[in-house]
Amino acid sequence: MSGILLIWLGRLAGFDRDASRRLLILYVTSPLLFVAGMVHTTDIWLLFFMVLALCAFSSIIHCRPNQQTELWWLLFGAALGLGALAKLSIALVPLSILPWVMIRSPSLIFTPGPYLGALFCLFVMTPWVLWNMDHDFAHLAHEFGHVDSSNYSVLHAVDWIPGLLLSALPVALVSTLGGLKLNFDEFASEREEAVRDMLRFSFCALIILFVIKGLFGEILLNWALPLVPVLLMIFGRRMRWSALGTLAAGVVQLGLLFVLIYPYSVGLGMEHDPFQKIRGWDRVIAEAARLAGTTDVVTTDHYSIQAWALYHWPSDSTGSDRYVSPTGQVVPDKARRQNQYDNWDVLDSPKTSLVHIGRYSKDLAIRCLVFKDLGDVSQVMPDGAVRSSVKVFRCDGFSPQPAWPKMDQY
Repeated sequence: MSGILLIWLGRLAGFDRDASRRLLILYVTSPLLFVAGMVHTTDIWLLFFMVLALCAFSSIIHCRPNQQTELWWLLFGAALGLGALAKLSIALVPLSILPWVMIRSPSLIFTPGPYLGALFCLFVMTPWVLWNMDHDFAHLAHEFGHVDSSNYSVLHAVDWIPGLLLSALPVALVSTLGGLKLNFDEFASEREEAVRDMLRFSFCALIILFVIKGLFGEILLNWALPLVPVLLMIFGRRMRWSALGTLAAGVVQLGLLFVLIYPYSVGLGMEHDPFQKIRGWDRVIAEAARLAGTTDVVTTDHYSIQAWALYHWPSDSTGSDRYVSPTGQVVPDKARRQNQYDNWDVLDSPKTSLVHIGRYSKDLAIRCLVFKDLGDVSQVMPDGAVRSSVKVFRCDGFSPQPAWPKMDQY
């Protein structure tokens, strides 16, 4: 669906048929987007609603002065609101468009459309607002926690750019060996040129924002996802390759990506597996459950292990009841950031027993009448190599006293 929206955005920007075909091929063969669609994160939904918002705003630009634009503003607000429910990074879209509005089309500010869209966006975000009000604005604080970091380096302002280019469009980078189109004979209407101008402003504004953010801490690869649609459009329009040549290169690229994702199927080992960190946890948790027996509560020492534990813990339930039990929480530690599991307050009430997976936790052990080491379980790769091991403990007679330390970091 995001690919279809990207083609729509390209048509609004005056892309011809060949450029649209190349754009679609670049989209469906992009390693970054391919992996984002496979991994269970909200990034792929962020991308969808971000492109939808750009399409809605571009449609507003396309409207004649006497045309009604309110429906497009409502769509713009809906895309931002639904995108915010997926990830607040969608706020980068209106922020990046704002410079274009202020410089090129300030009259938009004095029309009812933007305010209608903003109200509808706020309405769509009502569940998020209500949840944050009930939880001391924990999610909002978490998002602002990304702004600052203890990992300072001037290089972080730009070191994310090569990774983004290589992961998003390696085929397009190879095509630059044949040169890029710098001049075009095609005719673009005034509205199509305005859309291109807006996208250029948005792209440059996003780069500036990420460079500034990089001065305060490392930029993760998926954070730069808002740059990808326009980046694909730039190369899709300026590549000299034909659509057929781009498709052939894209198929080769997907083949190489298959090898990266499934290295063991072609005889490679753990040392060649870039995704080894997330493999084998189903077997780890199954073995931990065998050692520990049944439980209603699972704790860990890291939020990613907590996610694997709650997702893979064996259950006889099916359907919507499958993930009701067990619940869990990462053991509170003043040195770490709060995460989503802390909002459940699982460890704030007494428990008959619980299971802990991870390193020995003195803070948890002193709150248990009995804290028993049940043994180790290993994270085994498909080639039989052991990547890591974690311990399994059972805590009987858990009490939340003394009170857990208050965590101030988000």
